[in-house]
Amino acid sequence: MKFFLQKLFRRPEFLFRPAQLFNRILWEIKSPKQNVSVKLPWGLTMNVSPGDRIGASIIKTGTYDTAVLECLYRLTDQGETCLDIGANYGLMTGLLARASGPNGKVISFEAHPEIAKELVNIAEEWKSNHQIASIKIENSAVSDQGREAELIIPQNFLSNRGSAKLAESNSEPSNGKSLKIRTISLDHYFEQTEELVGVCKIDIEGHEKSALLGAKNLLKDQRIRDIIYEDHSGYPSEVGTFLESFGYEIFLIRKGLTKPLLMHPGTAPYELPNYLATLSPQRAKERISPLGYKVLRRNG
Repeated sequence: MKFFLQKLFRRPEFLFRPAQLFNRILWEIKSPKQNVSVKLPWGLTMNVSPGDRIGASIIKTGTYDTAVLECLYRLTDQGETCLDIGANYGLMTGLLARASGPNGKVISFEAHPEIAKELVNIAEEWKSNHQIASIKIENSAVSDQGREAELIIPQNFLSNRGSAKLAESNSEPSNGKSLKIRTISLDHYFEQTEELVGVCKIDIEGHEKSALLGAKNLLKDQRIRDIIYEDHSGYPSEVGTFLESFGYEIFLIRKGLTKPLLMHPGTAPYELPNYLATLSPQRAKERISPLGYKVLRRNG
């Protein structure tokens, strides 16, 4: 209990939304067994499973990966096109849609067919909110080329729906559960348009380098301004070095009590190892500098 109380007072989710403490304490007493409908701070509602680690976090704190959410919100301009690669629940899809507003567009890629179907349904429900961008769901995995691939479903999938990952071409065949899916490259997806992407979030369980290899033309033409990605290899890594070769500057994203922090990429991660690669580092610093967490203020 002492450790639990210490953690409570290091969380901006409770500093900026003290009423959320009630849900957190209630969870400690008796956590829910069925799916819960949660109204997010930015006004959208979603159903989450208490048995899933992301769902449990949303119920307990109102968000998940709060520093990343805040960076996505601050870096996105109204009317921009944004990408959510590895969309899972759609938490960040909804946040990006709110940030880019009614004239913007969010394209969400989710490889798992059942999760993608759920995303389609929730995006349809969100259409009634006229303050958010249009949302397009693509049931494809983003990779270096279009092909048929194998999506590995690990044993802990029900408790972590973000754990499914693509089998690499040189890996051994899976003895566990897997699905045949289609992959797509971003260069191919955008080859018929000159569209610019403001913010792109990538979290695809170690397949980030392949996804970026399939976006070499977009990166070369500087058509993606900001990329937020998870990288358990730390810094320097293949992903970071690859992005730096196209002129991106890398920052570690760390959750501070009063605001997110952009730090030297070699800094040890505090929680999840999330990084920002940006073509506009001064803009990013200025956007992230002010105190507060906008995503924790109820505004819808």
